[in-house]
Amino acid sequence: MEHDKYKAYLKQQYSQEIRPLQSVNDVISAFQKKLDIAETELSESEDIFLEMTIPNYINAHKNDPIKSNLNNLNFISYEVVRNEKSDHYYNHMGITSDNERILVIAESQLNAITSNCEELKVDMIIERGIDIFHVNQEIPDFFAYLMLFDSRNENH
Repeated sequence: MEHDKYKAYLKQQYSQEIRPLQSVNDVISAFQKKLDIAETELSESEDIFLEMTIPNYINAHKNDPIKSNLNNLNFISYEVVRNEKSDHYYNHMGITSDNERILVIAESQLNAITSNCEELKVDMIIERGIDIFHVNQEIPDFFAYLMLFDSRNENH
């Protein structure tokens, strides 16, 4: 599909599903109503996931006023408890071992959230929403947000 047609399709298809930007704490609260999510410590191997994620957060925010506070970041990790509520995500990842788990990592100062489960990450970013300025200006972040809906629908 041509670029402009795809952008028009995204706006037409998903504009009614846009959510206003919320804090990551609100997103965690919303998902705690759907899934059993508990704050956790990271294992040594999971800590590698966080160490790989931190530079992405920092690079994404290097031009923000928050830059001066990057040394004060407080990443909190959560475990998605494996049960009927979360089976969809665990099955999507193909996790069969009790040693593996789905993590969610949040940093409230940056309003950033991620997961080692790509499908859950997309759902959480959609839930977090988008700044109305991005919507009104139709900047690339707006279309990237709309593309998440398209991606999610392809995976369901």
